Amino acid sequence: MSISKNFEDAIKVTETSEGNFTANISDNWSIGQTANGGYSMSLLAKACSEYLDHKDPLVLSANYIDRVEFGSADIEVSKIASTRSTSTAHVSLKQKGNLKIFTTVTFTDFSKMKGLKENLRNEPIFEDYETCTQVPYKEGFSPKLDKNLEKKYCSDSIWWENPKEDNQATLNLYMGWKDGGSVDLFGLILFLDATTPPIYNKLGTVGWVPTLTLTSHIRNIPEPGPLKVIAKTEFITNNYIEEDREIWDSKGNLVGQSKQLAKLRIKK
Repeated sequence: MSISKNFEDAIKVTETSEGNFTANISDNWSIGQTANGGYSMSLLAKACSEYLDHKDPLVLSANYIDRVEFGSADIEVSKIASTRSTSTAHVSLKQKGNLKIFTTVTFTDFSKMKGLKENLRNEPIFEDYETCTQVPYKEGFSPKLDKNLEKKYCSDSIWWENPKEDNQATLNLYMGWKDGGSVDLFGLILFLDATTPPIYNKLGTVGWVPTLTLTSHIRNIPEPGPLKVIAKTEFITNNYIEEDREIWDSKGNLVGQSKQLAKLRIKK
């Protein structure tokens, strides 16, 4: 199965000189008036994959400095070190000379990985895929990002219909591409920041939740089929919240994890 054509086109980058790339930030992957943070990270990862000795993202840790606008962006990849198994770099995204995202990345080659493999925790048990509910898309209300994604929420996670204080700030859902393409490593980077904020399952759509920092670990290449995604928040401190996500593939393999710090900006 081929990967999503829409997403593949959306993360194209063009090298202009050694380590320097241009990209076009598409509004088809937006949250409100800014690009989704996972989408922006996927663009940075694509540039790194084309430039570094190792081609597969392993760890990405980003600081979101300012709102990413739609349109042209400049990406600079600065190599730090390269070993037999990994390449490390600093990566920045700028628009009109203004720094928007600063990232540290480590890349590897999954095809050459070997060693101990053991899950110390079993994969999550979800309701059947067929019984879960696709989040409805409402023009002018839903993020444009959702036009591209299959997001089928379990019955305990129907945040748009049944948010309540008794709920956990946790979302359990299946994810995939609307166009049926397979999810590759770059798609995983997006998916690790593409669920609704899990706090909505408890408090409702109380406001905007912009990401300040995001670290994503890519653990494996996903097998074909719907991905199980868990997103949760456990602490709110002076309106700063964490969002933890993990993704499991159809064969029960953990394929991605992320942790971010976000600001809960409650509507007045």
